[in-house]
Amino acid sequence: MKHILNLSPTEEDILKIRKKLQEYNSAFFEIKDEPRFVISVVDEYGELIGGIVCTIVGQWLEIDFLWVRDDQRGRGLGKKLLFEAERIGMEKGCKKAFLTTMNFQAKPFYLKHGYKIVYVQKEYPLINEKYYMEKTLITHKA
Repeated sequence: MKHILNLSPTEEDILKIRKKLQEYNSAFFEIKDEPRFVISVVDEYGELIGGIVCTIVGQWLEIDFLWVRDDQRGRGLGKKLLFEAERIGMEKGCKKAFLTTMNFQAKPFYLKHGYKIVYVQKEYPLINEKYYMEKTLITHKA
């Protein structure tokens, strides 16, 4: 057995290990497909002014990234992107949404739109906080 430390791994090096973990997990994980979707908004010049990247994992909508250009913030674009992503998620059978955000990013925005903090990672990576948040998209009937 030989241990190899690689302090500058390529994307291929990382993907090899990830693929092996996914192969192992697939025997226990009931979801084999994790479709992604992107909603982008461009201005009249074709420049990106906002976008959201999401992954559907079973009944979960994972919001990977939501970004709005500085000059467009506070105008409702982020809300429209978020609500459109949630709508698509619900159409695909998602019951909950999950995301992470940093203390200097959009925590108040997500709280305002119904997300709840489920975990706080303090001192991340050194002095900030990372918030793990979720939201119920469909009310479960008893």
